[in-house]
Amino acid sequence: MNFIYNIFLNFNKKIYEFYDWNKEDIIIHIRKIPAFKISTKNLKIIKNNVVQIDKKILDKCKNKTEDFNNNNIKYAILLSDGKELIAIKLNKNFITSGKSSLMIDEHQEIVKIINKYKETTLKIKIIKKEKPNNYRTRFETKNEKFINKQLKNIEKEKQEKKLNYICLECFGKTEPTLDKALIKIKKEIVKNNDNFHKVFKILKFVNQK
Repeated sequence: MNFIYNIFLNFNKKIYEFYDWNKEDIIIHIRKIPAFKISTKNLKIIKNNVVQIDKKILDKCKNKTEDFNNNNIKYAILLSDGKELIAIKLNKNFITSGKSSLMIDEHQEIVKIINKYKETTLKIKIIKKEKPNNYRTRFETKNEKFINKQLKNIEKEKQEKKLNYICLECFGKTEPTLDKALIKIKKEIVKNNDNFHKVFKILKFVNQK
């Protein structure tokens, strides 16, 4: 069995790139972890879905992952296709319960190492498909949820003045009806542009009043 040593992992339900790690995240300093080279197809499936992994492979890796506090993670492995790289943690039913990217320098070094391994065939089963993050950071995703929640409240309470203010600030003019204003704003926040951040700031400000 091949192992990778001395790395940092940040397990979450979804994979966040290193630059998107938060201070509140639990970062684990791993002493050693089993590593496998797998196909690009399987890596993509595992990265983008909740999956169940072949029990035969995981039985070999049971309690083999250790951190620097001398704790064992029952089922955790590194996976790479020779280009991309992720770490996954699994529950007792061999279903992914956490995924992690790696720090940039560690990622580059480890990919080169794993690329020399013989490819392992994994049997995997998709349990649940995950929604793509639309290339937004965690911070932006959180802000988007806040915006949508506020817009629902505005629509429910028919607060036309708030919508007109947002439209005026973002587009330079108001809309004749509440529905048209909502449609225009909702289309805009799908994009990752200046207006997305402007809408968030406005709603944050008026919500504090």
